[in-house]
Amino acid sequence: MDLDTSVDLWIRRLGNDSLLQPLWNSLRLNYRDYLRSPLFPVVLTVSSYFVLCLPFLLCDIMGEKWAWVQQFKIQPSRRPTASTLLHCAGVTLYNHVFLVLPASVAQWAWRPPVDLPDQAPSLLELIAGCLGGWELVTVGFWTTLNPVILRCHLLTTWAFMVLHVYVSIEDHCGYDFPWSTSRLIPFGIYGGPSKHDVHHQKPNTNFAPHFSHWDKIFGTHADFSFSTGMKKNI
Repeated sequence: MDLDTSVDLWIRRLGNDSLLQPLWNSLRLNYRDYLRSPLFPVVLTVSSYFVLCLPFLLCDIMGEKWAWVQQFKIQPSRRPTASTLLHCAGVTLYNHVFLVLPASVAQWAWRPPVDLPDQAPSLLELIAGCLGGWELVTVGFWTTLNPVILRCHLLTTWAFMVLHVYVSIEDHCGYDFPWSTSRLIPFGIYGGPSKHDVHHQKPNTNFAPHFSHWDKIFGTHADFSFSTGMKKNI
């Protein structure tokens, strides 16, 4: 089998409508009422946040015991304390209970949940929906208007929410690993944890949470090496 045939076969499998159907059927038939609840987006994002934070939290707890990990720490001298971690968790819960939850309920009242579709999206559609460029332009409307405008499948919307939670965590994790998203996306168009760390030190730079094209266009882009006391990546 030549390379072209293999690539064509792989693309066809991604576009297969039945690949995600068993998963969608299980969710739709067994958890219908939960999935249609205005509480579901809140539960999904909060639970995703704490689960996806665990690997980075473990890196901080282990500290110098994991020297091979510490070489990728952006600011080696900064160590989060237990009180800092508890404060972060408290702020996260507060924001979701008093900001995200009311917004979800308001959205549910404005646009009551529709019936769950019988057909699942193809894996290719789900991936394309999570990586849509327009969603990256309008950050503030990711979980509200964009799924309506782009007519995303609910499964795609939920997958995108989890992906957005992860990249937000990665931006604030304090580590710039070789497998970080900014290292995997070419041409330096993605900011990543090092450049976002500069934003917290120099708030008038690197406004973009992820892709950095607007910062480069409007002159607010700053490289992480410009920041005093920051470690050059290995």
